[in-house]
Amino acid sequence: MNSGTTTLDAAIPQQVLAQAASWLMLMQEGPLLPAQQRELERWRLASADHERAWKRAQHLLTRLGSVPPTLAKQTLDRPTGRRAVLRGLLLLMGAAPLSWWAWRSQAGDYRTSLGERQHARLADGTQITLNSDSAVDVLFDSAQRLLHLRRGELYIVTAADPRPLLARTQQGQLLALGTRFSVRQLADETVVAVYEGAVQVRPERASVAPGEHIIQAGQQVRFSREHLGSIEAVRETTLAWRNGLLVADDMPLRQWTQELTRYTDQHLECDPALGELRVSGTFPVDDLPLALAMLAQTYRLQVRQTGRQVFISR
Repeated sequence: MNSGTTTLDAAIPQQVLAQAASWLMLMQEGPLLPAQQRELERWRLASADHERAWKRAQHLLTRLGSVPPTLAKQTLDRPTGRRAVLRGLLLLMGAAPLSWWAWRSQAGDYRTSLGERQHARLADGTQITLNSDSAVDVLFDSAQRLLHLRRGELYIVTAADPRPLLARTQQGQLLALGTRFSVRQLADETVVAVYEGAVQVRPERASVAPGEHIIQAGQQVRFSREHLGSIEAVRETTLAWRNGLLVADDMPLRQWTQELTRYTDQHLECDPALGELRVSGTFPVDDLPLALAMLAQTYRLQVRQTGRQVFISR
């Protein structure tokens, strides 16, 4: 074992990892019964490998944050979805080192390169996280706090401050109303998703009266410079990218490839006949070969790579 290898990174038998993954998934479906808790304790004490596998499972659980509870009842209720989740957990636990989710922060305005994420606490206490290939300018003065998203995606947890907090994109401006929300800049639209509190959306070329265009917690909307789209429901799993993950719940394969492309300079494409194939599971965005292997194993697909071109087929 080299000096850079930790106990968590040491090899663990695949069968033991599978057992730990099963326990981890069981815990996400609801509190363990007393008998199940005793059985888990007996399993952990049975061997050193069992205990190391369980510590790795707990380490993974900590990294995933709020994602596992939404690894999703809808997904787990489907037999194929249950297998996909279990296999995804097993492959994630078997991947070492578990360092895909390291964050870096720096002062001033913020930029991330392709495949990088960055977390920072601003002078007022507001917390921001930038997704891959994103850029934001932070402009605070005595009258307001402005976050200008130049490109990419930004997650914001606002801090209490008498000055209003605004987020600007190419399509308009957002006014945070004591909130936790994300903003994503697309080619011709902005997507805002609200997880706590509320956000007022102000498209660039549309007049907005007080109390209008308020997006509440659990909602998301797309808007252009002229038009506000229809309001849709949003779930916390859309924030899995902060932990280096893509959580797919019945996601079309075409969309899956588009989401993974955000984190790599490789071009992903699927057979048009498979574009609407529904994919469920949890995939690492920072390890494309592992994500593709998980997809191929779960759905019996073939992945062919030529240079920077990746093609997915039956």
